[in-house]
Amino acid sequence: MNNKYMTYRDFLETIKIEMGDFLRHAESGRTVRHASLRARKQSIKLRGLLKMFRQVSLNNDRRIAEIISEAKTKINEEAGAE
Repeated sequence: MNNKYMTYRDFLETIKIEMGDFLRHAESGRTVRHASLRARKQSIKLRGLLKMFRQVSLNNDRRIAEIISEAKTKINEEAGAE
């Protein structure tokens, strides 16, 4: 998974799905031994995704800042033309 090209929305959906899988395995792990093993494996996967979240979030913030800056520049140019 290359977080440079993944959108914030897509990455967030991935985390939600993985978290749901983890919760499902952890809940059933109370009575099923193999489910608790799957929950532990899922927690390792989630840890990696949560580490990547910071970079994806920063990229999203930069993209939003660029859009706002471009919009302000366009508004200022239009106001100056009048």
